[in-house]
Amino acid sequence: MKQSKWLNLLLICLILLSSCNPRSSCLDPRICYTPHPRYMGTLPSAFAPLSEDELRQEWGKELKIAQAMAREGDLYRAITGFKRARILMPDDNKDRMLQADFSIFQCYWQGKRYCEAIEHFEYTPLCTVSSSFPSFREMLIMLFEAYHQTDQPEKAHAVMLIMEKGDPESAFSLKLFANLDQGNLNAARSFAWDTDEHEDIERFSDTYCLCSKSVRKAQTLNAILPGAGYYYVGQKKSALTSLVINTVFTASAYYFFRDGNWGAGIIASSLELGWYFGGINGAGLAAKEWNECLYENLGQELMLRKQYFPVLMLETSF
Repeated sequence: MKQSKWLNLLLICLILLSSCNPRSSCLDPRICYTPHPRYMGTLPSAFAPLSEDELRQEWGKELKIAQAMAREGDLYRAITGFKRARILMPDDNKDRMLQADFSIFQCYWQGKRYCEAIEHFEYTPLCTVSSSFPSFREMLIMLFEAYHQTDQPEKAHAVMLIMEKGDPESAFSLKLFANLDQGNLNAARSFAWDTDEHEDIERFSDTYCLCSKSVRKAQTLNAILPGAGYYYVGQKKSALTSLVINTVFTASAYYFFRDGNWGAGIIASSLELGWYFGGINGAGLAAKEWNECLYENLGQELMLRKQYFPVLMLETSF
């Protein structure tokens, strides 16, 4: 009877220890998508083409060259070109200055240098433009993603409020993008409720829930039998390695204690405990990695098909 109680107590301890790393159950995906470098070149420009008189100016030539480089995806040299054009422009040419500033901002954003994009936006006249600016909508979309990717939710929300007034459909897509990108699946489902997007979000959620692995279950299985948690998430080689290592150290500790070699037995036991509890934690992390990879693949397919990625929402470019 006492032996049964001790076995039950040991089982409870193992289950509790299997959840020793609560962070491992948190979903932290990053759904990335990078279009072809020349994708922007397929979009029309929102700005008036350079006139013959402008093309005769040094700044006009620099601007035209920079635009060509940007459309080819040569963003770093394009930034230099736009900056050179801006320096050469006369101070009274406000429209072309704003065009150059926006082009620099877009190059930083397209190159995923979000901090530089935000800094350029906030310290140039771009932050004062009105909705009459030719690329106002595109600028807000890029700015929202830049704030989102740099974890500045308050500024992202401020941009969203402006978007909702001028382009509520794009604002809706950006909200879904932000929630799905951060793994907030329940929030995305609630937000899409009673909309045309609800069915697609529910299908994505159901597929993910059906195919995902339980972090707690992986940890518990590995606590009961070392390697079983890894096997559960499909890592058969890791499962075999974990089982062999734990078996070897357990057997070593047993034989050392049996032969009265207490020092070596204690060392072997301490090493075994490290491998044992490390395996529990590792199995949980393996399940978390499986879930994140599954989520990212399903999410990318959904967001490409529905064009939730900000870059796919752009209608104009340089």
